[in-house]
This record gives sequence, C-alpha cells and structure tokens, in this order.
Amino acid sequence: MSLAGLDGAVGERAGPAGAGTAAATDGPQAVEVWQRANVGLGQVLASLPELRRKASGREAGTRTAVMTLVMVAGVDEDAEESVTSFRSLGGHHPCRVVVLRPEPDSTPAIDARACLWRAQPTGEDEDHPVFFEEIHLRIGGQAASHLSSIVAPFVLADLPVVMWFPHVLPDPADPLLRLASAVLVDTRSIGPEPEAIGHSYRTLLELANHQPVVDLSWVRLQPWRELLAGLFEPEHNREFLPGVHLASVRGKPGPRHMLGGWLLSQLDLRARELVLEDAKHVAITLAADYQGEEGKFEVTRDDRLRAVWAQATLSGGVSQRQGLPLPDDSLTSALSSAVSNLRADRVWERALASAAILAP
Repeated sequence: MSLAGLDGAVGERAGPAGAGTAAATDGPQAVEVWQRANVGLGQVLASLPELRRKASGREAGTRTAVMTLVMVAGVDEDAEESVTSFRSLGGHHPCRVVVLRPEPDSTPAIDARACLWRAQPTGEDEDHPVFFEEIHLRIGGQAASHLSSIVAPFVLADLPVVMWFPHVLPDPADPLLRLASAVLVDTRSIGPEPEAIGHSYRTLLELANHQPVVDLSWVRLQPWRELLAGLFEPEHNREFLPGVHLASVRGKPGPRHMLGGWLLSQLDLRARELVLEDAKHVAITLAADYQGEEGKFEVTRDDRLRAVWAQATLSGGVSQRQGLPLPDDSLTSALSSAVSNLRADRVWERALASAAILAP
C-alpha cells in the first residue's frame, strides 16, 4: 500500500461538503400558482407559459433553467422537506422541478399543481432575479406504473435530467431511469437490517453501471474523509499508512458501511481488521505503527460546535489537530454540491463494492 491509499481518496467531487451552497437572500417566492384535479397532461403543460404570462415583469417571461429535476416522492412530510431544500437553491441552480406522487391503489386520475417561483441570487447577479417552475403530479391508478410516459413531456430539451429518490432506492430496470442523465440517492436512508443493506448496495452497483449515481450521504461524509486524509499529509505521518492494522467506524448503518468500504478499498485492509459499531454520529479511528512507534488517527463530530475534528496522536509525542465546520442545513448543502458535480465517482463506486462485501 502507498500514500495513494488515502491521498486523493476523498472522492472525485470538488470542494468540501457545503461548498458552492447558495441560498437566495430572502428565499424564493411563489409568483403564480395553477392547480386542478383530474386533468390531462396537455392542460398542465399549457399552464406553464400561462403562469409566466400572468407574472409581472419582463424577466418572468424568460425561462431560466440548468436542468430538469424529477423527484419521486414518498409521504407528504418527507416530500415537502426535500422540495423545500432544493427550492432554496433556485437562485444558483434554477431548474424545472417535477414532483411525482404515484398512488397505484387510488382512483385513476392525475391531480396537478404548477407554480412559478422567483429567486434572488447573491453576488454579481443579485440585480437579475431568476424564475423557475415546480410541478406536482399525483398519479392514481394504473398510470402510476408508467411514470416515464408521464414525465417525458415535461423534460426540458438539451438539459440534464436528474432523477432524485429521497427515501427509496430505484429499481435499475425502471423505465423512468432511461430519461435520466444522473440519479440522486441517499444511502443514509437504507434500513438497519443487514439483508436490506447488502441488497441495497448491490442494487446501487447495478444502477451505477448504467448512469452516474450521486449519493447525498457520501457528499455529507466528505468532511470526515477529507480530514482523515489530511492527517497523513505531514511526511512523517505518511509512513504510518502501510502500518494501519485496525480501523473502527461508528455511525448509523448507511454511513458506517460506506466509510468502512472506503477504508477497505483504499487501504487494502482485510475485513477482520475493520470494526463497525452503531452510534448516533460518525467517527473513524485508525491504529497504525511505524518502526516501533504507535499512531492513532481519529475523526469525530463535535455537536456543541457543529464541526468535525481530526486528531493524530503518535507515541513519539507528535500531535496534530484540525477541524471543519458543518453546514446548518446538511440536505441543502449536499444537494448543492451534488448537482454541481453530476458525474460518476469511481472512489464512491469502489467504496460501495467493498461495503457490499461487508454486508450479508
């Protein structure tokens, strides 16, 4: 094993977690709303230019969008939190948001709500508000099993199409994914049952063979990965990398398995040299030796200061400590970083493959 085991193994997404997060000064504002029950898709599509026509101001007539975001929603409360988080990025990541609520066991019908939002970006463009569209579709009956045909008319041409599954993992065979340029998932939402973890990781590996997959949990974990790698930047500390003989990762099932997989894949550790433990927050500890000197390398979360701290303690008396602050809104921050880097992450894929081995 060489220094490459951790150096550069933070991941292929640029910037620390939270980098590039941009919220509007006063938050986005709803300008016009259209809502109907039991409608056809043509009516919904026709409502969008009508919303812009009704909105006052010349800028509202011009669509501003960098992508189409399609979100497959769960229960109402979870869906609203997810939509609100992405909406807050509208000033710098405006897009057409399509929220799907499939209800195959309900009465066959499509209920729709379309809204035109106005966001005030910060920085150089603060004098030029942007307008973006949000469409909610509740699809009842058999149509809920054919979401790809429902979504296709709303996709903006020549722009990326991002599929977001906030609380479930998609079936790689789902025709809806054929429309996707990239898929957003969250491995933190995977259940604690060992069988569910292993099955979910294998599903994600299959999905990643077809299109880029961005894991919001992986993005949130970047401070831990970045700080651990940073502990081995001093020349003397690098000598301990080949001597890592025990690793411990504490946290909830999704994060601890993914970080465990990351350590296995990057440090060439054996499974018996890795300990996974349940905990509220993520913590990583490495034990290593070099020419009779012992080293302990730790990364932990400080709830009081809302920060992540890393510390290296060597038996020779050398000590090192550094930290990174955590964003106030981890979901919004992770989304901002994710949509800024919609490409395959090979480091994540290798970590995922190792995590699948750790799980039954």
